[in-house]
Amino acid sequence: MSPPDTAQTLSFARVRQLALIGAGCTIILLGILLAPLPGPGGLPVMLLGGVLVLRNSADARRLFVRSKRRYPRMFSPIERIRQKLRARRLRKMHGG
Repeated sequence: MSPPDTAQTLSFARVRQLALIGAGCTIILLGILLAPLPGPGGLPVMLLGGVLVLRNSADARRLFVRSKRRYPRMFSPIERIRQKLRARRLRKMHGG
């Protein structure tokens, strides 16, 4: 019996990555459904789903970076938040 072809078998890490991308897409769709309801419920849910997808998909990251460069004013609030979180993380790491 020959060993299975590595191109046809999925590793645990790849299955986990695909599951997280699927969960992120589902959460984004849930946020879209929540958006018409009163309150800010849809936006934070969509952002959470977007974070899941961006952390696990190179294609989504590439598209996000391309969009961010093309439309910098639209993404400036996200960029400010990202920079603040990064600065806070670096201060924490360096004992600041």
